[in-house]
Amino acid sequence: MQHTNTERPRPWWALPVRNLPISYAFYTELLGFGTTATPLPDHLVEVTDFGGDPLLLIGRQASDVTEYLNNPHTIMKPGNTLGFFCQDLDAQFAEWSKLGLTEIEENTAPLGDRALLIRDPDGNTLRFTTPRQWAPEEIVALYAQGPARLQQALADISEQELDKKRSEGEWTIRQLVHHIVDGDDLWMHAVKAALARSGSQYRHDWYTPDNTCAETLDYAGRTIEPALLLFQANHEHILQLVQHLPDALSRFLLFAGPDQEPHPFTVQQILYRRRARKPRPFMAGMNRRSLFAAWGAWVGTLDHPMPDRYQAPSE
Repeated sequence: MQHTNTERPRPWWALPVRNLPISYAFYTELLGFGTTATPLPDHLVEVTDFGGDPLLLIGRQASDVTEYLNNPHTIMKPGNTLGFFCQDLDAQFAEWSKLGLTEIEENTAPLGDRALLIRDPDGNTLRFTTPRQWAPEEIVALYAQGPARLQQALADISEQELDKKRSEGEWTIRQLVHHIVDGDDLWMHAVKAALARSGSQYRHDWYTPDNTCAETLDYAGRTIEPALLLFQANHEHILQLVQHLPDALSRFLLFAGPDQEPHPFTVQQILYRRRARKPRPFMAGMNRRSLFAAWGAWVGTLDHPMPDRYQAPSE
């Protein structure tokens, strides 16, 4: 069921499309995404996902769209995977089938959650999931496995191979490792703030979803060994705090992203977003394609202060 909203925040995410009318019809009439009343020039249109978050569709003739997006923001590249949440996959599958959407693939998300995959008119993969509820002890255990999983993924990768990339314009393995570690380090400071003073307001505007820090901190030119040591130390330190302090997982902070009202996040919620991925993508000896897919599964949820409805790239 579509819905029209009169007041919306500016989108954090934009998706270039080849044919705007066709894409708009696909997202609204077939997928059932909502619309907004935001006044926009020709070649731009907003849709909203099932959670009400806006996504800007950019037509081929559009020029600079910065003023219509949140600051910071991300403009997706063609061929990526976008992740969305929905309340009931079975009901949504039935609704899509009724509307004539037949090419729906059942799949498994990185942590084993059931997923439905759909290709949009531009070949982007849309992944819809209804994440299961994880017990607190499961979340802590998955978080604890992070360093071992990362080391396992890097097994037998030479120094030269760290500088390989899947395609032109994408990150190298080296850059992705630094991104993983910096994203984890960033949010562990938030965890410590929540543990030390539950209910306090917190923000880290210096680290933005446009990944500017990848250049200013030279992800491409630095060795990864110190980063891996930091990743290990951070996990051990946070695990000690969480296991030692009473009610640690229920302590919270009020996180304020750029141009956002403060939103409560518990320590449990933060660790859930920082948890290790399912073992399968992180097998030793995996092929290059699987390795990059595994990296993508990490990248999708590392540094975005908004709920991670969109993930790119992923498997």
